[in-house]
Amino acid sequence: MQHRTVAYYVGVGTDDASILECAETARNQNSHLNCVLIADLPNLPYLKYGSNRFVEAGLPSNWLDVLYGKNAALKSRATEVEALLVGQGVSANVYAFMGSGTELQHLVAGEANSSDIAFLDAELRKNPDLFHKIAYGVLFHSPVALMVNGDPFAQRDCIFLAWNDSLPASRAAHLALPILLAANEVVIGCFDLPTPDDVEGQVPGTDLAGWLSHHGCTVTVSQFPRGGNSIENCIQERARELGADLVIMGAYGHSHLRQSVFGGTTQAMLEQTRLPVLFGH
Repeated sequence: MQHRTVAYYVGVGTDDASILECAETARNQNSHLNCVLIADLPNLPYLKYGSNRFVEAGLPSNWLDVLYGKNAALKSRATEVEALLVGQGVSANVYAFMGSGTELQHLVAGEANSSDIAFLDAELRKNPDLFHKIAYGVLFHSPVALMVNGDPFAQRDCIFLAWNDSLPASRAAHLALPILLAANEVVIGCFDLPTPDDVEGQVPGTDLAGWLSHHGCTVTVSQFPRGGNSIENCIQERARELGADLVIMGAYGHSHLRQSVFGGTTQAMLEQTRLPVLFGH
């Protein structure tokens, strides 16, 4: 019986070793791998003012050649990845596409829709724009959680759940429930301490802890003073002190902006590479 389906996002330049490592863990966990191979389009045609003051399309003379070349490289790499996965004996599918901007985000989300969790290969960080477009597409246009760093199939001993009573944090906890249930310990960490105006005895995270306890999790609720530090620094420091091997947190974005961007804490936790993090929105 298959257990989980992981949408595994890779780039054309992702090396065989990374793909084989993920395939091996998927096979060992009896999981299915949706390997999504992505390339970004070459710089798109642009608009310019012509000598007659009319707007004209500006197209580099070699744009179509570059496009055809990238598309051929993408298809060739997809064939190679399919052969790698077949040789590894893992249950898997390979999908390949090119895109840019919002189109790319929706293509990414479409592949995540039929998976339990999404995982970005570390090699994608070499193209920061593509890395963030994929992350944004998964988090804000699909129903699944996104994981970066580490091994998406690993058994977790101690999980640090960053909590602030927000909807994204709650959704992250719900999306991660199977992972939380399998962990030996869950620490709910809160950094915004209660104010004197809060309801007496109302400790943030206690309701969530009760819910997880009813499911069978071993849960501790901890309040941490920020001490003037940023939330992202607090999360990383406390998680390392506790020996947590996974951080779970809500993801935040500024979708009202013309160009989709992440909130500061989400951006910082995406950028760091030391701790495995699972985001939900």
